[in-house]
Amino acid sequence: MRQMNRFADPSPADLVMIRAEQAAEHPDANMRIGMVLHLGGAVPDLAGLREHVTARLDTLPCLTHLVTGDGPTARWKPAVQGMTWHVRSMEIAGGPHALQEAVGLLLREPWPEDVPGWRMVLVHGHVPDGFALLYLTHHAVQDGANIVTVLETLFGPQLRRDEYSLIIRDTSSTARPSPHQVARSTLSLLRHSRQHRLWQSAAHPLSSRRHLLWAHVPSDRLRTAARAGAASTNDVYLTALAHAITQWAKDAWPRAAGAALPVLVPVNLRTPDEVATPGNRMFPVRIDLPGAPMPVSRRLARTRERTRALKSAGHKAVLRAAITRLPRRLLQLLVDVNMVPGRLTVCASNLVMRQRLHYGEAAVHRIDPIMCCPPSVPLAVAATTYGDTTSVCFRIDTALPDADSLPERWRKALTDLTAQAPHEASP
Repeated sequence: MRQMNRFADPSPADLVMIRAEQAAEHPDANMRIGMVLHLGGAVPDLAGLREHVTARLDTLPCLTHLVTGDGPTARWKPAVQGMTWHVRSMEIAGGPHALQEAVGLLLREPWPEDVPGWRMVLVHGHVPDGFALLYLTHHAVQDGANIVTVLETLFGPQLRRDEYSLIIRDTSSTARPSPHQVARSTLSLLRHSRQHRLWQSAAHPLSSRRHLLWAHVPSDRLRTAARAGAASTNDVYLTALAHAITQWAKDAWPRAAGAALPVLVPVNLRTPDEVATPGNRMFPVRIDLPGAPMPVSRRLARTRERTRALKSAGHKAVLRAAITRLPRRLLQLLVDVNMVPGRLTVCASNLVMRQRLHYGEAAVHRIDPIMCCPPSVPLAVAATTYGDTTSVCFRIDTALPDADSLPERWRKALTDLTAQAPHEASP
C-alpha cells in the first residue's frame, strides 16, 4: 500500500469532532474511539512492539498527521512520531473488571496537542496467560473504517487496497448520482432532520459523565435471526437495540417508550483510494426505528423497512457526493444543523472485521470496540463482529436512570429473536 502524497483538507465533519470535545464538561465525553484486542500467550516485549508499529507508519498517513488551524484554514500536517508516548505498556491487577477500569482511566488521560491523535497500550496482568492491545484514536482523525484498516495493516495479512474489511465497493469515488436519486435522498434527509427533543428533560438533564459497558454474544445469533427474518445482521443489531431502549424507557424515560426512536447510523463511504487517509469518510444517517411495545419479531420486520436507505448504493452515492463535492459552506451548514441538541440522539455503528489478526505467535481471539459519546448524546453504541464473537460497546450518559441495564436488555432482545427463529436441521 503506497502512501498518498495529498489528501483532502479536514472537513467540517472532522472539525466538529474537535469542537464537540471542547464542549465536554468531563473527559468521559471526549471524542476518542478505538478497540481492545485480546490475545493469548506470553506478554511481548514493548521495544519489539514499538519497532513493529514504526515499520508500518509509512503506509498509514492517519497515524502521521494532525489537524492544524480551524475552519477553512484547517490542514492536515505531518508530525514527528514519538513512539515512547504513542506505544506504552501498563500492568494492571487481576480480576473480572480490571481491564474495563483500566480502559476507562486511559480514555480520560489528557493527550498533547502537538502529536498525531492515537496511541497503543500493551495491557497485561489481568489474565494469567495473555494480554490486551488497546488502540485509541481521535474521531476527528479516524473513523471506524480507518481503525479497522490500521489494525489490519499492523496485525493482519498483507492486503491490496480493495481487500480491507471496511472499504466500500458499490460506490466509486467519482460516481455521479442521478438527479432522481439526488432528489429522493435529499427529501429523505430533510424528512429525518426535524427536531425531536426526545432526550431533553428538566428532571434528568444530560451530562458529560459516561458508563463504559460491553455485551458479548456469539456472532451466529445475529446471523440466525437475520436469516429467519430475511434481514441483515445490522437490522437484527438495531432491532435488539430499539427493543432494549423501548423496554427500559417504559419506567425510566417515558418519552421514549411510545414514540419512534431516532437513531444516527454512520454510513461508511471510504473507497479503496482513501485507505488510511486521515479524516472521516462517513455520513451519519438518521433513521426512525419502530417504537412502542411490540413483539421483537414484529419490530425486526419494521426495522428492515426503515433501513432500506442504509443498503442503497444510490443513496450512498448521494452521501458520498455530499461530503466530497458540496461547497464547504453548505457542508458546514449541514453539519451545524444536525448538531443542535434537539436533533442529537442515540448513535449506533456496526463493524465486521473479516481478516484474522495476530501479533507474532499470539492470535487475537476477541475484539471489543470503544465508542465515544459526545455532549448532548444520550448513548452511543458500537458493535464489532470478529470471528465467533460480536462485542457491543455501550457509552451511556450516567444521567439516564437505570441505563446501565441496557447491555443486558440488548442481549435479552437478541436471545428472544434467535429463539423465535426456526431450528436448522443438523447435517
